[in-house]
Amino acid sequence: MKNQYNEYFKNHYKSTFSVKDIENYQKWFTAQWNFINKQIAIEKDEKVLEIGSGVGGFYAFLKGKDIDYIGLEPDNQAMKFANAFFRKKIFHSIFLEEFSTEEKYNKIFAFEVLEHLENPLASIDKIYNLLKKDGIFCGTSPYPYYKNIVADKTHLSVLHPENWRHLFLLNGFKKVTLYPMSFFPYIWRVNKHLNYRIPFYVSFEGFISTCLIIAKK
Repeated sequence: MKNQYNEYFKNHYKSTFSVKDIENYQKWFTAQWNFINKQIAIEKDEKVLEIGSGVGGFYAFLKGKDIDYIGLEPDNQAMKFANAFFRKKIFHSIFLEEFSTEEKYNKIFAFEVLEHLENPLASIDKIYNLLKKDGIFCGTSPYPYYKNIVADKTHLSVLHPENWRHLFLLNGFKKVTLYPMSFFPYIWRVNKHLNYRIPFYVSFEGFISTCLIIAKK
């Protein structure tokens, strides 16, 4: 299964590993990030871990903040591009399951990653143990419409939002909040400010429907 992530971004997202990849991610993610920022804040000097950091698109939103960031990305090609683009060695080609550290983090992010987990219960347990007391996990995972299950052959755990809530609570998280997040297709390519969040799930073809999960330890 792990071999499927070799050149994953090149094959699945048609990444060119150029500034265009970062610009496109910022256009696409701006609406999501604006909403997330209203729910949680990243404070100065916090330790931040991102699982599935890709080409560094999310880190581009954090660049300039006085934080201690590390990104985990199994696609070695994407990891190398991100380190070269940001001129920092903060991205590492490793799976969460293999990641070993004594560090504890204030915030852990994982956008469109949970559905790729081979063992969600064990992975959420690891996330819990990587967080500091009162630490926060923030991530998204697609709503389990059939289109989202078959959209990617590496989708192994496309679960209902309530299933995710139960798994996080089962692993000891004190509070789990779910937010529906849907977006019109392609409109973000015109202007990032047009990519409004629709606060419910949409089954129509082309629409992106995902669930934002915020869990507090």
